[in-house]
Order: sequence, then C-alpha cells, then structure tokens
Amino acid sequence: MTKIATLKEANDLFNKAKKVKANTVIRLLQKSDYKGCPVYLRMIDGKIFEYLIIYKNEIYTGFNVITPEIGKKKLNEDQIAQCGALIFTGAITTLDQLFDKKAK
Repeated sequence: MTKIATLKEANDLFNKAKKVKANTVIRLLQKSDYKGCPVYLRMIDGKIFEYLIIYKNEIYTGFNVITPEIGKKKLNEDQIAQCGALIFTGAITTLDQLFDKKAK
C-alpha cells in the first residue's frame, strides 16, 4: 500500500527542492504561511500573478494580469515585488474571509 505524504512532509520536501531557473514560464515568488495555511505566490509568463492557498485541504486561487507599461517588454524587479505584494494581499484577504466564515 502506498503511503500518502502529509502536508508537513510535502512542505519539507518542497523546501529542500532545487531552485529552478528564473527565466522559466512559471516563477515561484514566495512561499509563506498565514494563520497556519500555506500561501504560494507565482508569476506566470511574466504578467500573471497568482496566489495558491491551502485551507482545510482545499486549494483556493486568485490571479491578476499586470502587463508592462507601453513600450516595455518586461516588468522590472521592483514592479514584480509590488505585484507580489498586491497578490499577497488578495491571498490574506481570502484567508481572513474563510476564517471569519468559520467563526460564525
């Protein structure tokens, strides 16, 4: 019988994983926890900023599409950091609503 990894074991394996090159289509911007729930922030194709959160063994996601200003091909690192902060706000707002719904 195959053993299914726990969330902690999966997180431990993820933290030990080799980093991928930054020029890939999907770039992990940040992995953190908020109120005990894993939060992953990703950039896809240089313009789609997505969050993935795990709450009670369910995955919730949201995204924003943010394109470079006219005449530019890519966002710079400061702009990427600002987009990451924006999408993280969406993730924690979602979690706050889920926890608030549970409390009622």
